Parts: sequence; structure tokens; C-alpha cells
Amino acid sequence: MLATIDAPWLTDADLERYEWHRADLRRRVRWEAARGFDLTDEMIETTTAYAALLVAGYEPREAPFHLVTAVVFRDGTYLDRERPGPVRGSVDRSPRRLAGQSGHGRGPVVLDWRTVRQQTSGSGRGTNVVVHEFAHKLDQLTGAADGMPPLPSRTARDQWTQTIGTNFRRLRRRGSDGLVRMYGASSPAEYFAVTSEVFFTRPDDLHDRLPRVYDRLAEFYRQRPASAPG
Repeated sequence: MLATIDAPWLTDADLERYEWHRADLRRRVRWEAARGFDLTDEMIETTTAYAALLVAGYEPREAPFHLVTAVVFRDGTYLDRERPGPVRGSVDRSPRRLAGQSGHGRGPVVLDWRTVRQQTSGSGRGTNVVVHEFAHKLDQLTGAADGMPPLPSRTARDQWTQTIGTNFRRLRRRGSDGLVRMYGASSPAEYFAVTSEVFFTRPDDLHDRLPRVYDRLAEFYRQRPASAPG
């Protein structure tokens, strides 16, 4: 039985594109389970259900997930001891438990299945590791993940920089605002991924509390999931 999502804002055209992208991910991606962990249909169906949602506004010919070539599931979070630091060229070696990771370019998406199941079994929580890691893959379409995914014009890029950059810096200064968690302040790339989680899991709250951030994400994803007008 296919996993389903609750996305009443999708139009018939969106749903047609959604199903195409979902089927494409099932067929084209190499699905694996690490360290003797058994791969199941539920893992694949749940992951494709949420990943395809991100690109329901994109035509198949645009191939928004062409960088996604493999997905690896783990049974539990894992320890990451080295990653880029807050200053270009620096390295942060403080230990951190990860529920997911998106390899650079065509590198694999790694997901902790326990976290995926926990987050997709509830609603309105503001977190979804599948959305997070697949948002990184969209960010990487322009090269290294830098928090600015492909945008159609210089005007769109300027608006993105003004809105997303300003709110990212505000989060770094003030800390979590109760909606966008503090992990989003790690880097512009993480801010984009974290706010993408909120966009798809708590769209009404994002629309009400950070309307400009909501608008920029709605323009990029070509969807408006909030029930409020606009």
C-alpha cells in the first residue's frame, strides 16, 4: 500500500506532477539500508511521498531531483564529528547527532528511518528530515549548498537575499523564535532546509509569523500550502 500525504492545496496538475516525480524516484534511485538493516517498501514509499511533495510544482522535464541518485537508510542517528564551520574555510569538530545527511552533488541522501517514521506519523510539528535533506539537494542544483536554490531572475535572487538573509541573521542574533528552530542558524543552507520543513508541515504558522519568508518559499516551490489568503 502506498504511503499518502495530506496536501489539500495541491491542484490536479500538481498531483499529476507529484505522482510522476514520485514514480521517478522509486524507479531511478538506488535504495539501500546500511549495516544489515533490512530495506522495506514502507521506507521507499514514505520517503518518496514526502520528497515528491517538494517538487510538485515542477514539470518532469525540469528534473529537479537529478542529483538524487541514492538513498541510504540507517537504524538510528549517527555521530558527525567534522563539518564546515560558520566562517568560510573553517571546520567545526564538535560532536553532533544526525538524523540525515545530503551528500554533495550526486552523493547519497542518508536518512535515519526511526526519525522518518516518528516525524511522518504526526502532524504540525514543524520537522521532517525527508523534506530537510531533499531541500538540500535542490539547493545544490546551483553548486555547493549555500541557501539559495535556483531562482528564475536577478530580481528573484535579490528578493531572496533580502528576505531570507535578513531572517537568517535575525535568527542567529535572537535564537529560536519558537517556529524556526535554532539549527537553522547554523548556515544559510540550513536555514533554507529548516524553513522548508516548516513551510510544508506548519504552513499557516509560517504564513502568519514570517509572511515574507513564506512568500519566497512559495515562489520557489510554486505552491501555497497555507490556508490563509495569499
